[in-house]
Amino acid sequence: MSVEADLRTIIMKKAPEGTEFDLDSKLTEIGLDSLDVVEIVFEIEDKYQIQLPQNDEEAASATFRDLCGLVEKQLAGKAPEEAKA
Repeated sequence: MSVEADLRTIIMKKAPEGTEFDLDSKLTEIGLDSLDVVEIVFEIEDKYQIQLPQNDEEAASATFRDLCGLVEKQLAGKAPEEAKA
């Protein structure tokens, strides 16, 4: 599965039933509150074994595209470190 598909699955667990969103949808505009966003971040970190920056202001204005990009960036930075180990 792609990062986008994985994140969409994680978000849909917390989003209100019937929610639809695209890459430019802000997380808070699709019916997620700040606690939902924090729980989503924790689930993403657990799934990918990465650490995402914790900034409430950025999380509130983050789009689905932003989140996908951030995870992909963290994964790209993680790969060289794993190769060294």
